[in-house]
Amino acid sequence: MGDNKIDPLLVGLTSEEAAQRYRRGLYNKPASKKTKTVPHIILENVFSVFNLIIGIVVLFLVFFYFRSSDFRLLLDSIGVFSVAFLNTLIAVYQEIRAKQALDKVNLLLKREVSVLRDGMMQSIDARDIVIDDVIRIQRGDQVVVDGGVLQSSRLEIDESLLTGESVALLKNTGEQLLSGSFCVSGCGYYKAVKVGYDSYAAQFTKLAKKYKFTITPLQRRINFIIKTLFVVCAALVVFAFMLKGGKAFSIDFVRQVATIMLGLIPQGLVLMSSVAFALGVFRISRIGAIVQKLNAVESFSNVAVICMDKTGTLTQNKLSLRAIMSLTEAKGLESIEKALATYACHTADKNTTIQALEICEPDHGIEVIDELPFNSVRKLSILRMRCAAGVETYILGAYDVLVERLEDQDAVVARKLFVVNRLGIYRNLLFGRLAGNDTELDEFLSASTKIEPLCIVSIADKIREDAYETLSLFEERGIGFKILSGDSAEAVQSVCREIGWDVGAEDVVTGGELDGLNQYGFAEVVRDKMVFARLKPDHKSRIVKELRQNGLYTVMIGDGVNDLPAIKEADMGIAMQEGSAITKEVADVVLLENRFSLLPAIFDEGNKIVNTVSMVAKLLLTKNFMVIYLSLLFIFLDMEFPLTPRRVTLINIFAITLPSVMIALNNKNTAPYRRFTVDILSYVSLSAYIIVLSGYAGFFLTKRFHSNHDNSEMVMLSIIVVASIANFLAVVIDRFDTSKIKHLIYSFFMLLVYFALVSVEVNNIVIREIKGFYEIMTLENNSWEIIMLVSLLTTVALITAQRLRGRLLKIHGGA
Repeated sequence: MGDNKIDPLLVGLTSEEAAQRYRRGLYNKPASKKTKTVPHIILENVFSVFNLIIGIVVLFLVFFYFRSSDFRLLLDSIGVFSVAFLNTLIAVYQEIRAKQALDKVNLLLKREVSVLRDGMMQSIDARDIVIDDVIRIQRGDQVVVDGGVLQSSRLEIDESLLTGESVALLKNTGEQLLSGSFCVSGCGYYKAVKVGYDSYAAQFTKLAKKYKFTITPLQRRINFIIKTLFVVCAALVVFAFMLKGGKAFSIDFVRQVATIMLGLIPQGLVLMSSVAFALGVFRISRIGAIVQKLNAVESFSNVAVICMDKTGTLTQNKLSLRAIMSLTEAKGLESIEKALATYACHTADKNTTIQALEICEPDHGIEVIDELPFNSVRKLSILRMRCAAGVETYILGAYDVLVERLEDQDAVVARKLFVVNRLGIYRNLLFGRLAGNDTELDEFLSASTKIEPLCIVSIADKIREDAYETLSLFEERGIGFKILSGDSAEAVQSVCREIGWDVGAEDVVTGGELDGLNQYGFAEVVRDKMVFARLKPDHKSRIVKELRQNGLYTVMIGDGVNDLPAIKEADMGIAMQEGSAITKEVADVVLLENRFSLLPAIFDEGNKIVNTVSMVAKLLLTKNFMVIYLSLLFIFLDMEFPLTPRRVTLINIFAITLPSVMIALNNKNTAPYRRFTVDILSYVSLSAYIIVLSGYAGFFLTKRFHSNHDNSEMVMLSIIVVASIANFLAVVIDRFDTSKIKHLIYSFFMLLVYFALVSVEVNNIVIREIKGFYEIMTLENNSWEIIMLVSLLTTVALITAQRLRGRLLKIHGGA
């Protein structure tokens, strides 16, 4: 199997047999939809909790309309229903757009497998596997359907994703493979027995590939705020009925209760956050990454340290053979090169190192007798083959792992130092021959086994030109980074120096040194050192775990099976597109085209999404807190309550809807956003307090100088609207903002629209009906001085107070 020849004893399906099974439905149907269906989206939005509450409010208003025949109640119910209907249409439209965007993203990352059909290996989509297909599996591949092993070349399977046990199991012919497990070493073939819904993964672990709509921590905080508002709403309504209902159960009271209920529903908050995250996933895919879990988008703003394997991040995972240094006089260099090429041709593990060794025409006349494949723990592989000269057993592995087994170490070390000093190559392998062709290969793993060295193989990594610039960008953003490599310390140092990062021998810690430390020493080293070499997979996992236990939000970037435990352990795992199938399956984010340098831009896009959500949340919840304050003052102190169901809608337009559009289109804030709950609640409680206070100030000043109650109420409403627009400016204008002039012009435009509605009597029937519907009265001329003065003072107070609050709480931008 090593040279990819198909065993004649294996018989796969024909294309016609596969097509027949597919038509009968015996194919690998996805266990679940990747995204919601359109009917699901429609039903979910129509019958949302918010619409249920709004429906109760509408019935409440209609009931009292039929009892009192007060036309205002009918208009209120029509207005509330119309707004809810329009919001639902917009929500459905936006979510369908988000679904379409996510569907496009999912097409970018297909999972393909190799199957035997028509006597040859073919690459097909995993969803097209049918029962009885013969599937090839090798190191890094995931078992995609349940099946039985037909042929095994020391096939080692890890079932930790299913059972939690990370010990690899050797699978022999006839044994069962479970979907969701993966190959860590060796290779083989298995026959599909259970596919789609019948597979183990679909039935029990649901590991089938899908877009993961997990609730993010940010969304959990939003849900907490919403639940709190529901409780407050219910309490205020109860208190209103207890303290006000018995005294004067009037139509005005009915409208006030309806207003309290409507004003405390943050209807667009959940939708806005979900759609923002979903569309953000699409935008990130255009940069060059596939986000497989929504919470990864939010996580970008929390990253404290990035752990990365050297291969695929600092280097391009493209290796080239630089030199072969002979260590024996028994074989000529040409003979050694042919033996090396034959080994590379017939070994089962076709990794990048093996591909670099395919330097000349191999011997195709040999027969592979047995093989011990490479894995990340052993860091070596052994191949026994029968050739014309007889049976030969060869070993290939990391130089520093095998050099201890040589009899004449000094001579080999001298040759190696020559390679290092002369060529500057630090990534070296040792190729040799083992005596004892009847010995089981596992016995050669003993440290006492002596090796006849044939040559040192020197390999060079191709450095990413933008690696140092990328690391510098992380440093500028306050993000730490650590190199976790399985290569030798010298190889890692060489790569670091080549990218411009001076790393001395004292700066590198090896896996062997970590093993000799107690827990305290281990924690200290992990905290202080940045470069780790010759690590095994469990070393990487322990380092990531230690960082997380110290409260550092940790990212792990890798591409191979050896990185998988650390990726699973990390807060967020990132895989390369060319990485192993299982690593991509488990990772939260997959980098397309393996472009590590895109990460800063991707992190910025994620931060921008979170900042957009937080800014719109501040606008929405400020309005909710305003209603809470007004309701408390109305219920307990019998103060003025200027809101009605239709006026709440008017405030929503100027305080939330129009500003939110501007934020969504123009937000460029990429600063990391933390302390969401503290920031949001402190912001909205302070803003709402200032806005309500200014509204009452305007009301009482107008009442003192002008006795018209309706006009005083309209002055109060106008100041609340103007202050809400000022609140928008307080949200968006901070030191990170680059659109100050644009936001000021937009705010001025909103003010002009509102002032036009309240300042002039217009004979136009459309404007007259709009004013009538929203209960907008034309302000008396002598009210404008109070409105302007109070609004100006409120704007200054809002922006200044929020700046001070931001500095006090040490939240970026003060907003």
